[in-house]
Amino acid sequence: MSDDERELARLLLEAAADPGEREALAEAHRQLEKDLLRLADPLPPPGFVAAVMEKVSAAPRPVSAVEVRSAVAIVAVALAASAVAFVRAGASAEGLALQLARALVSAREVLVGGGSGLAAVWRTGGLPLSVVLAVVTMVTLVGLRRLVAPENAKVVT
Repeated sequence: MSDDERELARLLLEAAADPGEREALAEAHRQLEKDLLRLADPLPPPGFVAAVMEKVSAAPRPVSAVEVRSAVAIVAVALAASAVAFVRAGASAEGLALQLARALVSAREVLVGGGSGLAAVWRTGGLPLSVVLAVVTMVTLVGLRRLVAPENAKVVT
């Protein structure tokens, strides 16, 4: 006996003391459940799709100048706050520029090293690398499709 059946039996026992009444209530419950399962969603009104498509086509609006100014102000304040935090941590303004230069040189070294490493791998094993990348891409796409597409979704026509 499942939890739902036990719960139903408990509720029926509370609702009716007579076994005949309990059976009648249980049968009424089963009939109501069957009727509810037979109900279908109503069809949308005739102009529903056209109205939705109008709203979708009207939805993209250009970015206003106020929004652009707000975004620029937010970025400027964030950069200034990070520079102030860097200087308050004991570094100077020259140290900030030096750190930025070091980061750019380091990023360049990583990019050059990664590129030469990829070139070496390609020269020694181009076909296996292509196969592995294709398999990883396909597995990722199949997994993404399974995540996005519900399995038991009803198709509304």
